[in-house]
Amino acid sequence: MEKFSNEAKVGILVVISIILLGYMAMRVGKFSFTKEAGYTLVVYFDSVAGLALDVPVEIAGVEVGRVRNIALEANRAMVTLMMRPDIQLTKDAKAIIRTKGILGDKYVELIPGSDAAPLIEPGGRITQTIPTTDIDSLLNVLGSVAQDIKSLSQSLSNVLGGEEGERSMRQIVDNVQEMAQTLNDIVQKNNEDISTIVGNFTIFSERLKEIGNANTDDIRSIVDNVRKASEHLETLITGLHEITVKVNEGKGSIGQLINDDQTVKNLNEALASLKGVTEKINKGEGSIGKLVNDDQTVDNLNDALTGINDYIKKQDTYRTFLDYRGEYLFGSEEAKSYLSLRIQPREDKYYLLQVVDDPRGKKSTTEYTRTLDGVTSHEQIVEIEKDELKFSAQISKRYYDIAFRGGLFESTGGVGVDYYMYNDRLTFSLEAFDFDADTNPHLKFKADYTPFQHIYLTAGFDDFISEEGDESFFIGAGISFSDEDIKTLLFNVPIPK
Repeated sequence: MEKFSNEAKVGILVVISIILLGYMAMRVGKFSFTKEAGYTLVVYFDSVAGLALDVPVEIAGVEVGRVRNIALEANRAMVTLMMRPDIQLTKDAKAIIRTKGILGDKYVELIPGSDAAPLIEPGGRITQTIPTTDIDSLLNVLGSVAQDIKSLSQSLSNVLGGEEGERSMRQIVDNVQEMAQTLNDIVQKNNEDISTIVGNFTIFSERLKEIGNANTDDIRSIVDNVRKASEHLETLITGLHEITVKVNEGKGSIGQLINDDQTVKNLNEALASLKGVTEKINKGEGSIGKLVNDDQTVDNLNDALTGINDYIKKQDTYRTFLDYRGEYLFGSEEAKSYLSLRIQPREDKYYLLQVVDDPRGKKSTTEYTRTLDGVTSHEQIVEIEKDELKFSAQISKRYYDIAFRGGLFESTGGVGVDYYMYNDRLTFSLEAFDFDADTNPHLKFKADYTPFQHIYLTAGFDDFISEEGDESFFIGAGISFSDEDIKTLLFNVPIPK
């Protein structure tokens, strides 16, 4: 095999070098023969000074695209961005032109928006931009500041220059040193007091902040009221000024009273008569004089007023409530109704009067004893009156969140206990009554919940240890409201003594 000549070797080396050089140029310039993958976005800036083509587009320091075109449109710079296909931006994204370092190249930085915003379609526009300050503007501002500092230093030089200025400056420094020494002595002597004052001020500021945070609406209302009061005060002052002018001119009753001699004379005569009446009252003459000077009359009047006051206070504390509730019994598939009147003289005590319509009726048992051929037999006959109403009359006493009841429960003796929760919106109750020796007592458990004012829901288990199959779950609802007319009627009915 023939060896390559020197000319062939040089030619092959040149070709390889040209190929490598072209490859490196395409890599550095990111040149490609195929269509570049991605999509374009448009953003408008007021100025893009120093921004070049093909500079990076970054998000959080990571390159996500390149600047593909810069053009002028409607006196604004339109910048076209070529974005990577995997990058998605929302319509509230922002764009800003930044500089790498102080004198580095400029690039475009994107600030992503929220995930809840809609996405920008390919070819769309980033509408929000953040203005930046370039180096030229910054240098101009710094130049203005330097000029101002130069003028200030020139003024200080004119004031403090020379021997007189030096003496003034030295005197100022000496005065500052004396003041600092005096302040230091005062602080050293009163260090503990100053610490106490600072601590108290800190506590006061914290409490004031807590009050302000907790009563923001009240403070705003106070400010509005003060503003309105100032406006009304201005109107009042204007009115008083007008009244004073009219009085000085002798207009109106007060103006005539001050400026008319006959009116003043009549007023003096009236005051003299009033003085005579007052002297008679002080001497105990007449009915009013006896009323003022007779201790027995005054004591009787005070006793009467005290009784009236106690009566009014007692009536104010009295509260009456009307209540209706209906319960659907799943066991008998019927409804049971209650109509109640609650008289509450105090918060921890009330009286309950109630009429009950029970679908199971009122049960009565009659026992018969018979003797036949010397053999005695006993017989019980149970009668149920369906239309018979039952009555309840109870008294209740409350201790904190628990209350105890006693009295008549559906025409039989019984007791009950109530437990209140969530500001009395939820109540659990257990009642026990009808203590018959032959059967189990009537036990009832219920829960009342008040979701709205005057309206409540109820559910529970009635007669749940019955031996006669009367046990039943129930649900229902009720309405309760305060009635002032009943309270007034109760207080106005004469009570015989």
